Amino acid sequence: MSYPQRLERLSTLLLRHQNVWRANPFREQNPGWVHQYPELAARLNALNDQTVAKLDQCPDAALAAFEDWLPDLRELSALCEVPEAGGELARDIDSRQFSHIPGRKWTQITAFTRAVGKPAGPVLEWCAGKGHLGRLIHQQFDVNVVSLEWNADLCDSGNQLAQRAGLKQRFVCGDALASESAGYVQAEQHAVALHACGDLHGTLLQHAVAKGTRAVSISPCCYHLTAKAVYQPFSSQGQQAGLSLSRDELRIAVQETATAPARVQRLRTTEMSFRLGYQALLEATLPQHRDDGVPSCAKQRLGEGFEAFCRWAAEQKGLDLPAVKDWGHWERQGLQRWQTVQRLNLVRGLFRRPLETFLVLDRVCYLQENGYRVALNRFAERHVTPRNLLIQAERAEPTPLAACANRD
Repeated sequence: MSYPQRLERLSTLLLRHQNVWRANPFREQNPGWVHQYPELAARLNALNDQTVAKLDQCPDAALAAFEDWLPDLRELSALCEVPEAGGELARDIDSRQFSHIPGRKWTQITAFTRAVGKPAGPVLEWCAGKGHLGRLIHQQFDVNVVSLEWNADLCDSGNQLAQRAGLKQRFVCGDALASESAGYVQAEQHAVALHACGDLHGTLLQHAVAKGTRAVSISPCCYHLTAKAVYQPFSSQGQQAGLSLSRDELRIAVQETATAPARVQRLRTTEMSFRLGYQALLEATLPQHRDDGVPSCAKQRLGEGFEAFCRWAAEQKGLDLPAVKDWGHWERQGLQRWQTVQRLNLVRGLFRRPLETFLVLDRVCYLQENGYRVALNRFAERHVTPRNLLIQAERAEPTPLAACANRD
């Protein structure tokens, strides 16, 4: 099945089940689909905490557990399957140059470099940070690397690391989203971006297409980090799909906790139960002021306890909370709601990868429509990074006859 065909079929199935994945259990205690699939809802509510944690960490197990109620899940999963990229590094790594990089990040960088292989030209590293990726590519393939990064401190650190290693890696301090960023993208380049977020990687794709850049290798991330309130597909095929997505719905594609440490997951449970307890308190005492989104808070604040969190949250919204006799009651309410949310989210989570694959295929089709040969692969396993999809595009050179026709 071609990439456009896969994108079309994915959009059809996603639209068919949109009442399930569009419903946000955090904001809707009783989503409409619960009444449509009462047996599925009962099955979810009967799960113990250990099973919930297991199914959340293992999409294949969750699919097997719930496909009897949603038979299309199996086809959705098949549409998301992509081959492993493979590839080998060109030479041994000088570990002294990279010993300071955290383990999982380093594994992602090496896996991405291995999958991309020998660059098709001088490399432009987009949203480079300290330029770890560009530095490894330079060390492996002896190609010139220009690393674009907006943070001057990161540029300085990256320059020092490159100089210490004796590598020809040049840093440019610039904003990838600014109009002048187009000047950094050239025709005879190989542009790379590992986990560039939202509009950052989207801007690179648009500049590369406009300049006819020889090759592009990107692993997209954080699709919801965009200036547009509603997703604007890149490709004509994506535009025809008719799948409208808000920022919150784009966020579904990256709500994956496979790599989160246990401490991070415990903090998330505390924060979410606090927020839901605060929401329950507002509904009971100030129903006209239902929580419409408490700002993110420093994790240290959670250690101050539930009451302090609620008073802080109310202060952010300019609310005067009424006298509360039993804060423990509302804290328990929040935890119970969070347990329900986790169970309902197991089904919503089954649509994470299909939504992500739809978004990535939209970018693949955009590149194909603009004259690129494109391959979509996995550059790493899920436990290394859930954002493991790699788009590899190379500008298709015109045949001699086509070139003559264009000159005429």
